[in-house]
Amino acid sequence: MASTIRSFLIISLSISAFNLSAEDTYDLRKADSLAFAALESNAPSVNERANELLNKSETSGPSIYRVNAYTILGIINKNRGFYVTALDYYLKALNAAEQIEDQGRISACLNNIGSVYQLQGNYEQAIRYYNKSLRYEEKLNNPLQRSIRLYNLGECYKEQNNLDLALSYFNRSLLIEKRADNNVGIVYAELGIADIYIRIGRLTDAELVLSKTVGRMTGEQAEESIILQKLYGKLYLGKGKLKEALQAFSKGESLSKKFDIRTHLPELIKAQITIFRKQNNWEASSKKYSEYVGLIEEMNTAQIKNQLDDLNFRNELIKKQLEIELVQEERDLAKKNEQFEKDLRIYGQKVIGFVILLLICSVTVIIYGIRRITRKKQ
Repeated sequence: MASTIRSFLIISLSISAFNLSAEDTYDLRKADSLAFAALESNAPSVNERANELLNKSETSGPSIYRVNAYTILGIINKNRGFYVTALDYYLKALNAAEQIEDQGRISACLNNIGSVYQLQGNYEQAIRYYNKSLRYEEKLNNPLQRSIRLYNLGECYKEQNNLDLALSYFNRSLLIEKRADNNVGIVYAELGIADIYIRIGRLTDAELVLSKTVGRMTGEQAEESIILQKLYGKLYLGKGKLKEALQAFSKGESLSKKFDIRTHLPELIKAQITIFRKQNNWEASSKKYSEYVGLIEEMNTAQIKNQLDDLNFRNELIKKQLEIELVQEERDLAKKNEQFEKDLRIYGQKVIGFVILLLICSVTVIIYGIRRITRKKQ
């Protein structure tokens, strides 16, 4: 099962004391607001807005605006499947956050970095960064953010088949979400717990948890609804209720296509193939298998394309950065040459002045000597 990641954005703008003028602060606030608005509305201009914010933030010292700019660029590229580029931006955001010693943003950056490693299937690295972020959240005493880290850790341990540890993290997350009466967080935690129960064969407990989760679901929770149907399908399958399982998996597939969320599609279709085979419905199984193969090929092709596009995009960024550095070096060299020529002129003028002074002194000495000799003869 593809792991689910909970993440968040920090958009509060407590002003950082790094010598920003009132005019600079106003411009940065405006650029920051436009960039976040474009991100939230998924506007085509989001990349342009984020780069505008980044360019403005680099005209002054380190600030929260630079962290936000790199974070938005990281999110844009992660959503495009450009994980290498996303990771690079998140690391730059982390560096900027550490420079201004903003612990909340440091924690957010660590969580974002962990999410990229999780998407890449590098669960060891993901766990490492989630744990770093969790330590910050424990010091900051921010329960809901701590819950997000706990949930993400639970997902990683689940993918590593460390189910007891995963269940522990999901339960810790659930306790926090219940204290805060945060319905969205409760749903996530309960889905995680139910998944573990199904995997270890505690089907009655899983059904009890899912029955509670159904009452909490809203129409806006698209991916959670897909996961719910998938878990119900697994639950019914475990109980030998093939018809109900097939209905749940089929509904999950329909929701995935409706909301264009393809993460869970392969598993949902594969599960239906398993049921058709158990029912000896070879025609339906064959048809579904062809759909499954086509989907996997399409997703693999898209993944390879994303990886190639990511590398090309990174190369273009590096090329552009090198060009900028070359232009800057040429400007610096021109300034050095200009200064050298200026210093050379000044030195030449000093030498000429010294020579003239030396000549004057020499002439004076000669004239003085001649006068003395003339007086002695008289």
